[in-house]
Amino acid sequence: MALLDPLLEVQDLDLQADRLSKERVELPERAALLACEAELRENERLVVGVQARLDELARDERAVAGEVSTVAAGAKDVEERLYSGSVTAPKELESLQDELRLTREKQAGFEERELEIMEQIEGQEGELAGLAERCGDAEGRAGELQQAICDAEKRIDGEIEVLTEKREAPLSTLPAAFTERYAALRDKPRLNGKAAVGLDGGLCLGCRVSLPRVDLSRILAEAEDALVPCPHCSRLLVR
Repeated sequence: MALLDPLLEVQDLDLQADRLSKERVELPERAALLACEAELRENERLVVGVQARLDELARDERAVAGEVSTVAAGAKDVEERLYSGSVTAPKELESLQDELRLTREKQAGFEERELEIMEQIEGQEGELAGLAERCGDAEGRAGELQQAICDAEKRIDGEIEVLTEKREAPLSTLPAAFTERYAALRDKPRLNGKAAVGLDGGLCLGCRVSLPRVDLSRILAEAEDALVPCPHCSRLLVR
């Protein structure tokens, strides 16, 4: 085994950890949870609107109920005068009868309006109950998704911990200069975490560029523990 082969072993473990970290971030349950939370926010918005409508209807119902009471009291007063015997003149009796009829019609109109409002209230209360049920369902799903995310994170973190422990042995055999340079290159986004690559017959296995014969001869003449970057992609070459 070449002196720097453990560097490729370390990198393989690190790339596995990278994939696990990406999987952790991109868990499908996260997107599902965001959608569920958006649904809950929308339901809350709808609840506010329905409750506001209910409050408005309740005010209307109280106002109409007050009108019904007032008109009913007026009708009762007219009725008492009409049948009390105190009024005997035919024209006055006829006038009271007309007034009572009109008052009763007015009362019936208010009562019909009150019934309509009460039906609207019932409809809004049904909608509110439906929203409450949907909120409960969404909250249940959100809880399940949060638990699934927690379980997945725990599993992935455990796997990453195992990989981290595995890398210690090969890492300890490498010169400090290599591990420092390797870590610095790993931070470069353009390299996608692949900081060290093999050299196969003059071909850099990182950028897949064949090195000129002059460069290849120079690189092969370097000491085994020398830091030799690819002239094209700057990755460390493991010869």
